[in-house]
Amino acid sequence: MELSSPLRGAGRFICAGLALVALGAGGQRATLLTVHASATTRATPDLAIVTIGVLARGANAQAAQQAQATRMADVMSAARAAGVPEADVQTIGYSIEPQYVYPRNAAPRITGYVSRNIVSVRVPDVNAVSALIDATVAEGANELHGIQFTHRDEEASREAARAQALATAQARANAYAQAAGMRVVGMDSITEPGGIVPPYEREQGLFAARAVAAEQVANGAIAPGQVDNQASVTVVFELRG
Repeated sequence: MELSSPLRGAGRFICAGLALVALGAGGQRATLLTVHASATTRATPDLAIVTIGVLARGANAQAAQQAQATRMADVMSAARAAGVPEADVQTIGYSIEPQYVYPRNAAPRITGYVSRNIVSVRVPDVNAVSALIDATVAEGANELHGIQFTHRDEEASREAARAQALATAQARANAYAQAAGMRVVGMDSITEPGGIVPPYEREQGLFAARAVAAEQVANGAIAPGQVDNQASVTVVFELRG
């Protein structure tokens, strides 16, 4: 495994678990030391994923769908004008639903239809998110479902955390070996447990509709900040006296 140097300004959280196992081999006494360590680094994201939607109403399903399609076409034109290629836009939700009223002592009746189209837009320039939202809202986007800041190469973004986790495991092993009057002579195994935490977890209820008025997002200040990258490692060291 090739490890990169820790990212600038990285912070870390470490948790270590230890187990000593005495082995007899060839008349020599060897000890295996198991160390669990984790690390968290922080880095500036280089990708934003903006999830926006268009909701339109109509007297019937066809009218609602046509109104929504017209507005979404304008929204997509605005996104392309802002520099977003078609390949970076993906439909992630589409629905047409009847709207009911429930009169007292009478059967429910349909009063119209709602059509919703939700798309995710990949924005490589994280500083262009506000401008993209302004442009699409101006052309008919009336729902903002979330903004995700992450890395284009999520695997590479964790390399610094992996390097820190391994360095921490080595330092802990040396400290415990010294305390036991022994020395580290090698690594028996290195294991990366499953379940690595991704840089960003999408918020709960991504598809919960939230209408956005143009004046609420125009010239909005959106800060990408930094995202956390986490890695864990379990290393078995061989100690000798």
